[in-house]
This record gives sequence, C-alpha cells and structure tokens, in this order.
Amino acid sequence: MAGQLRWELDDAPGARDNGQVALFERAERHVGKGEFRGMEFLHVRAKSIINELKDGPGFLPTPFTINAYRGCSHACTYCFARPTHAYLGLGIGEDFDRRIVVKVNAVELLRAELRPHRWAGHAIAMGTNTDPYQRCEG
Repeated sequence: MAGQLRWELDDAPGARDNGQVALFERAERHVGKGEFRGMEFLHVRAKSIINELKDGPGFLPTPFTINAYRGCSHACTYCFARPTHAYLGLGIGEDFDRRIVVKVNAVELLRAELRPHRWAGHAIAMGTNTDPYQRCEG
C-alpha cells in the first residue's frame, strides 16, 4: 500500500502534509498516451544526480551511481528495486511499473557535478536502481 508522496504534484498543491522531508519541491504529472496509456511520468528536478554509497560499493565496482529514473516501465515482477518505491510514498506493485519518476534535470546536474575541480575521475555505475534505458526513451 502506498503512503503519501514525499513531494507535491503540480495538479494537487498542498496534498503533502505527512511530516516527512520533501524529496523534491514539486512534481509535474505527465500522463502516457498510445503505447504508454495508463502510465504517469512524474517530472521532478533533483538536487543532485551522482550518489555516493556511504556503506561502500558492495557488489559494484565503484561507490558512485546515477539513477535518472525511479520506477521502471519494463515491469519485471522479480525486480530487486521495487521496495525503493515505498520510500517515495508510492506502491511497490503497479505504482513501480506505471508511475515513473523522471529526473528531468539529470543532464545539467551531471555536467555541473563532473566539472574538473569537483570530480576526481572515479567510475560511475548507471542504472543501479532501475533500468537507465526506459521504454519511453524510444
């Protein structure tokens, strides 16, 4: 069961009043058409795009990751990332498959975060939480 979203939707201002820290200021809802009918793409402006895994890389070759999306339209029932949707206030079932959070400023953030004076050239793993190549990308 999904809880309350951790941000406000552009078409439902004031709906977020759950005492949690907002992850994003506001999300802009886009409803899928054609092949993507029944899906929602929640456009958000992220504060950063490169994540550093504080507990070390685990099975990854690097502690740095990028995830431009949350949720995944591929809808694999066995996906290990499903529980992370609950952190957003979304369900881990159909919400994970149908309500895709899109970090629309990922490219500009990446450019800024990779500036030579800020980045030491470490490898970065892409799509460690969901597929970086969503069906909606074409």
